[in-house]
Amino acid sequence: MYNISCMIYINEYLKMQEENWWFVSRNSIILNLIKKYKSKDKKLKILDVGCACGNLLFYLREKGFENLYGIDYNKKLIENIDFKDIKVTEGDAQKTDFEENFFDVIVSSDSLEHMDDDLAVLKEMKRILNKDGILIVFVPAFNFLWSYHDVINQHKRRYNLRDLYKKVETAGFYVKKISYWNFFMFFPAVLVRFLKNILSVKSNDFYRTPSFINGLIISVLSIENLFLNFLNFPFGVSVFAVCGKGEIK
Repeated sequence: MYNISCMIYINEYLKMQEENWWFVSRNSIILNLIKKYKSKDKKLKILDVGCACGNLLFYLREKGFENLYGIDYNKKLIENIDFKDIKVTEGDAQKTDFEENFFDVIVSSDSLEHMDDDLAVLKEMKRILNKDGILIVFVPAFNFLWSYHDVINQHKRRYNLRDLYKKVETAGFYVKKISYWNFFMFFPAVLVRFLKNILSVKSNDFYRTPSFINGLIISVLSIENLFLNFLNFPFGVSVFAVCGKGEIK
């Protein structure tokens, strides 16, 4: 469970989700991946694992998706949110109450790194994903980027591309696409985290960005998201995979 200082931090950056470049750009690429690797059908059953306050789920509902589900083990993050027609429950992602083969799409966006046993969570996702479904996983990249941001977020680990590939494969998935993400922000992130570590600065990486800069970064990452339809990036702040459950197609 999150400690008090972590909850204070979480409450602060959750307030920025609707406009902050990170969340806006990540929601956009997740939508692109759902449409490209599964379907544009708005009746898809979609589960967000580690949904927190439901930023992604609300975004998908705005885009017309009707069958949305979320699960998070932190009751404080979800208990006062009016999700309306979105079905959100408190629970352990390692052992859910969902039926086998229930979902068309499962998204685990910056949640797997919080799990003590990430492999067990992936195996549970495989159980509840239908045979033609897809799993979309985003996780933070590279151990050398470890900083106080990871500590305050209670991360257990960071991943490289090979780590994530091996992990989802061991869980029984096959990989449709795997790439780094946030390629264009990689070198600024390396510089900032290097300086923070050298100077022992204890601050998170989420803070309010001036509107012009925030909009500029969103524009840059929208171009990156477009490029990802055709290529993979060799490094980035995050790494993601789109995985299938059935036989390789």
